[in-house]
Amino acid sequence: MKLQKNTLVLIAVALSMTGLVALFEMQVSPKEEAAKEEKQKIFAFNSDRIQFFTVKTPEKILTFERVYATKGGKSSWEMKLPVQAHASQASVDFLLDRLATGKSDRTINITAAQLPEFGLDQPQATVTVKLDNQETHRLVLGKTDFSGRFLYAQANPPEAPPQNSTQNLPVLLVPFDFKNAVQRPLSEWKKAEAPKTDKPQKPSPTPSPENK
Repeated sequence: MKLQKNTLVLIAVALSMTGLVALFEMQVSPKEEAAKEEKQKIFAFNSDRIQFFTVKTPEKILTFERVYATKGGKSSWEMKLPVQAHASQASVDFLLDRLATGKSDRTINITAAQLPEFGLDQPQATVTVKLDNQETHRLVLGKTDFSGRFLYAQANPPEAPPQNSTQNLPVLLVPFDFKNAVQRPLSEWKKAEAPKTDKPQKPSPTPSPENK
């Protein structure tokens, strides 16, 4: 009988521990997952907060500004450099959406001396954005990684390389479509003009026999 009581006590303890573990996982795991997802995000702002941005490549520098038809109303984008023109909403949205929602696959640490190995000493593109609170953020895009699926990048790196060459610098692996978002011809950054339609000329009325 004593053995049976001990067995029942052990079973009760095991069941209570199982319940506690399940409760812990239900409460803690979602929080850990949310924190993990947040850490993977490149930036923590929404695209509608961006008021101005620049795309700098070795070939050109483009600048864009958000403009409003009425205060607090619907906005559109204007290209300021290298020419003044209405911007393509699709091209702008494609880039800004990736800046606001893009996630890093993983982060590696390198030294300043290793920047050329990752194409970050002379990047293929640097995107700088200014938010509605005047904050600025930068994304520097380097070489494609060995898999061809990601780009090496730096988010908000220091303006000047650190003096200590052994200091660790975080490098992100960001989706390859960032390259498609910035490496596009100037014509694709401009809003497409509506095709001109020539109105057909109305034929001259044929005079009736009575009018001859």
